[in-house]
Amino acid sequence: MARVKKSRSMRGKLGKTGSKEMMKEQNKARKASSTRRFVTKKAKERKEQAHKKLERLGLLPEKEVGAAPVRPRRFVFVKPVDEKAEQAKTEAQSKELDTGSDDLSLDELLSAFTEEK
Repeated sequence: MARVKKSRSMRGKLGKTGSKEMMKEQNKARKASSTRRFVTKKAKERKEQAHKKLERLGLLPEKEVGAAPVRPRRFVFVKPVDEKAEQAKTEAQSKELDTGSDDLSLDELLSAFTEEK
């Protein structure tokens, strides 16, 4: 008795396992499922291969050569603040304001208003 070749297609299995409607449902489910890593890898390889072929044939449009975008620095050194130096700066600024300005300070204004009454 001769051996019958096993069919790997869905249509060959229909007589044994199910109906055409079931096959359509299986196809819908297969298309709706997320793509496997192997499929995406193969698609990427095909795209790269086509790109190389176009480049080899000279049909690839030339890219405009531009400057590479500047990458933002991830770690930036911030100089630590000295409390003594910061305090000296604020005192110097306050002295400049007191000596060089004709405007009255807030305390002087308040005392002037309270004296008039």
